[in-house]
Order: sequence, then structure tokens, then C-alpha cells
Amino acid sequence: MRKLLAANWKMHFYPGEIKPLLNELITHWKKAEWGAHPTVLFPPMIYLREVISYLQDTPLQVGAQNGYPGEFGAFTGEVSMAQIAACGAQWVLVGHSERRQYFSENPTLLRNKLVDAQQRGLQVIYCIGETLSQRQGGETFAVLRQQIEEVLSKDTKWNSLAVAYEPVWAIGTGINATPDQAQEAHAFIRTLLAELGAPADRLSILYGGSLKPDNAVEIFSQPDVDGGLVGGASLRAETFISIAEALWNSPD
Repeated sequence: MRKLLAANWKMHFYPGEIKPLLNELITHWKKAEWGAHPTVLFPPMIYLREVISYLQDTPLQVGAQNGYPGEFGAFTGEVSMAQIAACGAQWVLVGHSERRQYFSENPTLLRNKLVDAQQRGLQVIYCIGETLSQRQGGETFAVLRQQIEEVLSKDTKWNSLAVAYEPVWAIGTGINATPDQAQEAHAFIRTLLAELGAPADRLSILYGGSLKPDNAVEIFSQPDVDGGLVGGASLRAETFISIAEALWNSPD
């Protein structure tokens, strides 16, 4: 699997707003015969079971935006990877920059999350990326190497992993990496994964960071960009479908 598209809804939507969006996506995915093209929606946790149930027998898959390692325990407010898997979710995000920044998630916790999620049968999108000050300081490659090596290892289950490169300076800012910047980072990440023994030529490496219809074609045309982790543009069917069309129409 190389091409992959993911929609991170973050903390958005009231209950009545979800089904109209899902109906538009289901209709378009079936009409376009995109059943063979993996697409994952990451709704807020409170809607997880509802979305899973609604998308049964459709081409669209579902994941959780977060999860806690383990099965049960006295961890008020958390939802375990085991519970997420038992609900029927197929994917989980680990290491999103907002989790690192706002909730102080450290490498040890992230590694425990990834290992536990994969043991529960969940596929993981592991997110990495540098801040603006790190990029301006010439630290991009060092940061990416650190974030890869402190969580992934030769024991990682590569067949249930995708990596998302999300330059933090481009998330929600309207600023996106140029196609050349995205390609440079993605090629470097693929090299790092190969060094760990991963089948790097078959792993999906996604771009995330103000991905929009007007830049998706150029971003997806890069040889090492395999898809997108879409934030704000996934909240409307029209823009998300446009990004999907840019991906599925891009050369392999």
C-alpha cells in the first residue's frame, strides 16, 4: 500500500452535522468506484461508534484520533486501544503535533501507544514534523530522525504502519510546504525507515499541513508523497473530494 488518504476532523461537529457529510462522501466514493482506494476518517471520539456503524458496507474506513495503551484501568477520561479496536475502528493516530504540543505526550508514551495499538490489531498513522524555529535553525532532518528513532524500531509491525509528515509551521496557518520541501522531507523519511529495516518502498508517507484543493495536485505529484492527512479541508465534502481526486488521479 502506498496511496492513502486520511481525514482528521479534530474537535469539530455537532451530532446533526455528521450524517450529511458522510452521505456526500459515501455517494461520491461509490460513484467514483474508489473502493480500492484506502480512505480513513478520524472523527472525534464521542462519534466513533456512530461513524463506524454508519459506514459499514461502504468503501470508507474509520480511525480514532487518540488512544491510551492498555485495556482497562483507573485512567479517567481516557479510551484504551483495546476499547477502540473492540468498537470496530481500524486505525489510530499516534504522535500528532497537537498531542505533543498541548498534552505533552513524550516519546515513551508514544512508543507504548504505537506498540499497544498494533498488538490490538489497529493500523497506526505515526505523525512527525518540525516547528518553524527548528526549520529556520536548519534542524529539520535532525528532528525527523529523532522522532522516527525514538518511537519506531526494527520490531515495529511495518505492515500496519503509515507515517505522516506534518510540518508544524504549516498546520492551521494557511502556509504549506512547497512541493520541493515536501518531497525532500518525505524522501529523507523513507531513507530513515529503510535504515530501520522497514520495506520503505511499500510504506505510505503522507503529507499533512494546510493541504487544500489548490495545492494538492502539486504536492501529490512528488514521487515520495503517497497521500495526505487532511485537517480543515476534510470538514467539507466538496474540498475533501477535490483533494481525493487530486490523489487518485496522480501518477503512481
